[in-house]
Amino acid sequence: MATMRCRFYENHFPDVEETVVVNVRQIADMGAYVSLSEYNGKEGMILLSELSRRRIRSVNKLIRVGRSECVVVIRVDKDKGYIDLSKRRVYSKDLILCEERFAKAKAINSILRHVAEQLGYDKDEQLEDLYMKTAWHFDRKEKKKAAAYDVFKRAISDPHVLDECEISPEVREALLEDIRKKLTPQAVKIRADIEVSCFSYDGIDAIKEALIAGKNCSTDSMPIKINLIAAPHFVVTTQTLDRENGLTAVNDALNVVKETIEKYGGKFTIKEEARVVTDVDDNDIKKKIELAELEEEEGSDEEDEDESEDEDDDGLVAPKGLDQQMDAEEASRDAKKKSKKANEEKGEGDSGDDSD
Repeated sequence: MATMRCRFYENHFPDVEETVVVNVRQIADMGAYVSLSEYNGKEGMILLSELSRRRIRSVNKLIRVGRSECVVVIRVDKDKGYIDLSKRRVYSKDLILCEERFAKAKAINSILRHVAEQLGYDKDEQLEDLYMKTAWHFDRKEKKKAAAYDVFKRAISDPHVLDECEISPEVREALLEDIRKKLTPQAVKIRADIEVSCFSYDGIDAIKEALIAGKNCSTDSMPIKINLIAAPHFVVTTQTLDRENGLTAVNDALNVVKETIEKYGGKFTIKEEARVVTDVDDNDIKKKIELAELEEEEGSDEEDEDESEDEDDDGLVAPKGLDQQMDAEEASRDAKKKSKKANEEKGEGDSGDDSD
């Protein structure tokens, strides 16, 4: 089955001064030929003079074949199909908004194409009709491109938002199923690495109190966990659907730990700031904990070996205090030898004075 294609937005051409995402196809003497990813691969051109505000020393450093770029539309000829673009006129704010809009539009496109395949569609016109009745309907209603993304996300918890779409129950159910598969928020894990130590009288109790205070920052939806890697290294983690709130919750817990331990004269250090981690990072935590446990076991084995050296040939353990007794006797003998030697040297010195 041939892959169906459709532009991301209802209009066939981009508007002048609109920032769009393009894919670089070819670099020629006059400039770069690109395809507009959001407009079904329509061809556009970036003149060399529109690549950079600065003097161009190497075109390949500014633009490369196969790379996606955000550019601004400066001219559109709908009759001839010409689209002139500029890379040097893109502002940072427009760049960020363009990337965000493109990511949402691409997600919508992926959902609708998959739904069309599930329904047995095989023509681009059928996919475009599905777009017209769903995604573009919400874009028109909100007067904003890719507005359907937020509506689709709401449909996960409130399927009735799709009732206004003029689609059959079969299409609606297929669309809703695919939305739930691809847009349901995934829980993210937030982690921060800290060091907590205290050498005052309250030492261990102060550290325990500080860590418990940090854990008490937990909520039902965002539990805070604090695990020991190897003293004084601790890991603070939480799992949540909301990334920003998760980062805030972990940072709040760190501040509570810091305030509590410093109250007892202890030391608090952030080794790694709160951040989103992956399964690879989780495995890294587990390996560090296992390594710390192994090192602890090896340390206890060495202590056992030291104790075994105190046993005699018959395997009997040396009586308690024997080592200290032998050391004391040896020290006493050494002291007597030094005293005797000192007396002899003093006698020799006195005899030398008498002869004079």
